This record gives sequence, C-alpha cells and structure tokens, in this order.
Amino acid sequence: MANAPQTWKVTPEQYATMEAEVNASGFPISGDSGEAEKDGVKVSWTYDGTTLSITILSAPLFCTGLAEKEIAEAVNAALG
Repeated sequence: MANAPQTWKVTPEQYATMEAEVNASGFPISGDSGEAEKDGVKVSWTYDGTTLSITILSAPLFCTGLAEKEIAEAVNAALG
C-alpha cells in the first residue's frame, strides 16, 4: 500500500536543478512523472509545472519514515 504523497511548490528551474542532483546521487528520475527504486525504496513522482508530488510505493520494513524524511530533506535542500 502506498503512503500519502508529499508535495511541494516547485518552479521549473528548481525542478531541473533538483532532477540533476537526484540523478547524481544515483536515484534515477527523469521527466515529469514516473517510478524509481533505490536500496529497496520505490517511489513515484509527478510534476505539473508548479507542484511536485512524491509518493513512497514500497520500502523495507521500518524504513518508510526514514525514507520520507530523507526525501523531504533532499527536496527542501534543492529548493534552498
């Protein structure tokens, strides 16, 4: 069962920067929507030009909260 999505207001410029940083970290995302997996954490994302939504689809037992925190920290750092 997927968790509730995390959402942020993001400009196209911020999204492009964030996408590059996330890919450099080894988490393969590209485009305005999709799914990716790294270290057993599978996420989906959508970006409509103003709102980024990331949902954890699955994670190892007891890791969901940590994964949500790390995603939020990474997005917030990219947004400055």
